[in-house]
Amino acid sequence: MEYQPLEPSSLSSIGVKAPAFDGADVSFYATSSFIYTLFFIAILLAAFYEYVLVGIYRMEASESGIKKSNEVFKRTTLGLLGVFSLFLIIFMINKGLLTGDIGLDALKAKVTAVGGGLSGGTVGIGQPGGSAVGSGGAQVTTGSAASCESTAATISKLQSSGGICGGTACSALSGCEYQKYLPFINAEVGDNSQLKKMIIVTLCRESKAKPTSTHINTNGTIDCGLMQINQPSTCSAEILDPATNIRLGVKKMKEKIASTQQVYPNIPAETGPFSSYNCCANKTVPNSPSVDCNTSVGFTSPIPKWACPINPGDSVTNMCFVKGYVCDLSACMGQL
Repeated sequence: MEYQPLEPSSLSSIGVKAPAFDGADVSFYATSSFIYTLFFIAILLAAFYEYVLVGIYRMEASESGIKKSNEVFKRTTLGLLGVFSLFLIIFMINKGLLTGDIGLDALKAKVTAVGGGLSGGTVGIGQPGGSAVGSGGAQVTTGSAASCESTAATISKLQSSGGICGGTACSALSGCEYQKYLPFINAEVGDNSQLKKMIIVTLCRESKAKPTSTHINTNGTIDCGLMQINQPSTCSAEILDPATNIRLGVKKMKEKIASTQQVYPNIPAETGPFSSYNCCANKTVPNSPSVDCNTSVGFTSPIPKWACPINPGDSVTNMCFVKGYVCDLSACMGQL
């Protein structure tokens, strides 16, 4: 059970959100932005105190009091001008220094397909499939993003009874207490048991059923709540409300189902909507037929882009990653 404070937050009342070091939205960006905000608040409070002293000294109506007042006023004003001048200089040189984006892309860890979401096709804390600390509680490994199976292994799976996702173990449901949100899910899906399962496994994969789970993407957008609804700005109380969030997530999944009617032999039908639930930033349609996996390399029938191990892309959110994501969810549906 998560602790929900009844008392108001003095920081949130002035628009400052402290990073919650609970694995949901930890990032260098969130932490550094929080520290910068507190720093400037402290400066403004100190300046306010100094200006109060200016007034007190003036009230003495003596020569020494007026002299002290002038000195404090001059010192405080010059100090404020110095701080904000420094801020403007840094902003003009590289505003990333003020937001935590200081160009550490080369040190990014590669992400395995375990837990988390695929929001926007970008990667960061909690991003696709989760990373070291994320909404999905995922794992991080080093190595190439293009870590698909070989072409021969893919062809073999397609010809086996287990299909393309054969042998995949379900990880999304692990540690996911989704049961408390079943009333909201049932209200949106009605008697559609297949859709209900799809929503449950997606909810678990995206947020591990944590209603306050948030993640800042590298493109500046934010994923909010249980099914990680993508927003251009900070997650509002409304979007984090479980009933609202699940309603929007179900609506989005229905749209994906309607737009991914194409099915392929020995590939579960639900993997089509799964593959595009939060993919892709470059407008790739992951369930469209692959042009690389064709008869010339041994495939006897078309397969979707996300299932093809040839030319999957160079990013950590490439088609190999999408394959891990959809196969995990498909495997988990068999456990519901």
